[in-house]
Amino acid sequence: MSNYVKMAAEASDSYFAALTETQDSFLKAMAAFAAWAPPPPPPAFAEFPTMQETVDASFSFGQKFLKGQQEFTEKLIAASTLPIMANASAKSAHVKARSAGASDLGDPSTSPASRRAPARD
Repeated sequence: MSNYVKMAAEASDSYFAALTETQDSFLKAMAAFAAWAPPPPPPAFAEFPTMQETVDASFSFGQKFLKGQQEFTEKLIAASTLPIMANASAKSAHVKARSAGASDLGDPSTSPASRRAPARD
């Protein structure tokens, strides 16, 4: 596991622990308020969704959205990483070959200047 992944996991764990603690405190305060306050009146229209239906619909959308974003990001990484990795491997192999063999040091065809594009008129 890379150091970044470890640090991100620790930060996430710390954040979610603090969030859970805050949410628990809020729920305790709401329970105390609900016990004190009179019950709310029934809705004026029976066609309104219940709070649970609203939560279910909202979180269903959010979960679908996040899943789609994750799939897109993974496809984007796959599409953009492979050519870069291939180029990086080819460049690395070229550099290793150049540093390993001193025979081409005197060869002008292998100099950086010989690989430049010709000048335009």
